[in-house]
Amino acid sequence: MIGRYSDMGRYRQLLQLREFYTLAAGLLFILLALLFKQEFYVSIFAATAAVVMGGPIIYQAGRGIRNKELNVDELVSLAIIASFIIGEYLSAAVVTLIMTLGSLLEQFTAQRARTAINTLIRLTPDKANVIRGGREFSVPLEKIGLGETVLIRSGERVPVDGRILRGHAAINQASLTGEALPVEKKAGDSVFAGTVVYAGMLEVKARKVGKSTTLGKMVKLVQEAESRKAPIIRLANRYARYFTPAILFLSAAVFLWTKDAHRAITVLIVGCPCAFILASPTAIVAAIGNASRNGVLVKGGAILEEASRIKAVLFDKTGTLTTGRPRLTQVRPLNGCTEDYLLSMAASAEKYSCHPLAVAIVSAAQEKNLLLHEPMHYRDLPGLGVEAQVCGKNIFVGRSVERKLSAATANRSERSVCPPLPIRKEEAAVRTVTVYEENIPIGDILLDEEIRSSAAEGIRILRKRGVSKIQMLTGDNSAIAARVAKKTGIVEFFAELLPAQKLALVRQIQRAGCKVAVVGDGVNDAPSLAAADIGIAMGAMGTDAAIDAADIALMGDDITKVPYLLGLGKLTVKTININIFFALTFNALALAASGAGLLNPITGAIAHNIGSIAVIANSAWLLKRHP
Repeated sequence: MIGRYSDMGRYRQLLQLREFYTLAAGLLFILLALLFKQEFYVSIFAATAAVVMGGPIIYQAGRGIRNKELNVDELVSLAIIASFIIGEYLSAAVVTLIMTLGSLLEQFTAQRARTAINTLIRLTPDKANVIRGGREFSVPLEKIGLGETVLIRSGERVPVDGRILRGHAAINQASLTGEALPVEKKAGDSVFAGTVVYAGMLEVKARKVGKSTTLGKMVKLVQEAESRKAPIIRLANRYARYFTPAILFLSAAVFLWTKDAHRAITVLIVGCPCAFILASPTAIVAAIGNASRNGVLVKGGAILEEASRIKAVLFDKTGTLTTGRPRLTQVRPLNGCTEDYLLSMAASAEKYSCHPLAVAIVSAAQEKNLLLHEPMHYRDLPGLGVEAQVCGKNIFVGRSVERKLSAATANRSERSVCPPLPIRKEEAAVRTVTVYEENIPIGDILLDEEIRSSAAEGIRILRKRGVSKIQMLTGDNSAIAARVAKKTGIVEFFAELLPAQKLALVRQIQRAGCKVAVVGDGVNDAPSLAAADIGIAMGAMGTDAAIDAADIALMGDDITKVPYLLGLGKLTVKTININIFFALTFNALALAASGAGLLNPITGAIAHNIGSIAVIANSAWLLKRHP
């Protein structure tokens, strides 16, 4: 009977529901029955109330029988019909009133759990301001094309995923990442649909629109999550099918033993296993709502149950434990050169390079407000570096590997900037580029990957919570992997791996009897994410392949969300088990009280709904609890 009002909207839509007016009409007829003293009018109004409110229940019972599917509506229908047969019209009316009111209350309480999820759908605005031909137009969201320029002002929501062309703003990304503090965004940065511009104005080039945006994918993931059932839910449903025949047999036995029709009817009413059926789905929905509020998108209830059993967590390195972006760590000038001069010349030469190392060098120079000169005769040397003329001087910035350098310069003219000079050995644990000015080395620039600020804390919490195996899998070299592992607190790591080798390690741990979670962000992580018991993708920062292959998406870069998720899984399973135990115990006591004559049909209906509301209320705690 719970599913009868599954289309119930939010609370403010309650007055628009037909079922609400059905309930109101039934209540009016019951009040009229209580006002009249004559038995005839009491019977007429009470019977009318029972028919108005009990009709949908009996209809659903008939559908269940026609489809050969037993459900709890059969028990209540039999109780209503039996009450009519023995002339207890008022009891039938009150029972239908309580059962109908209980169903609406259950749906309203359960709807609170879905509120956090449904809010996602309302995050994208209906219209956006688009610049076309130098003029601004307000157009529906579905009319925005890829590559168009969208104008977003303070207080407005970002309608598309894109890259900022012009402007500077503080953006609240809490809807995606769970991070409350606004993030500063400038030209060149990415923005995502559903986020809010706090202050500033932006011109954004649309890269993804509609369902293909990060927010659109979030909504899709949540819809998939609500449609999937955990094994523990299927178990509850399987046992629920046996309740109806068992309760019918028990009711008949009570009637034959006591010859009391009221007791038999009460057994039918309290025997409805609504609380038992609600035990799992309400907890799952509440947990998914909790996760979505915290920037974690879960694809289904079964995944939460699986998360409670994880004993091994394997991390990718680049883009997962690290930001995937190099940063300058040290400038080492040579031959009387200063640090600022070295960095300025290197950044000038790299000014138009898109290589991540070049971007890091240029950004570091800009942060120090160093003067960047216009490079002339710029040349990109794949695998080696770049060369250019800066202020009339030949500058080379690249790897200090003599053999490759010699090969690259062998066939160049006399003006070549890089003769085959002896070069110092590259430091193994960091990226090192050497800067040459007129064939003379003037210094080294050291860069490494920036480790996510939450990585070490996330690993510490995982270990504290009993995860027995924590490993890092990377395709990078061993020295860099060792440095990252040491800084994040990971003891075991495997370096220089191909995707197939990562997959083999995942399966090896699984064969040893461990449930494995894999955390990654790239295309190369997709096979491992799909093979793991739980695949966790770095959401908005991850590739489409990683998100599609994963079971869970972290919409931010906070590694502490991983132990949070595993804890939420354990808390969800614990809540479900408590709900099931309570429901079974409560039903058993109510049945015993009904058979003993301690409950009548009306008080039995009240007790039945108290059990259901108690289960839902316990599940609702999952909305706000933080594991």
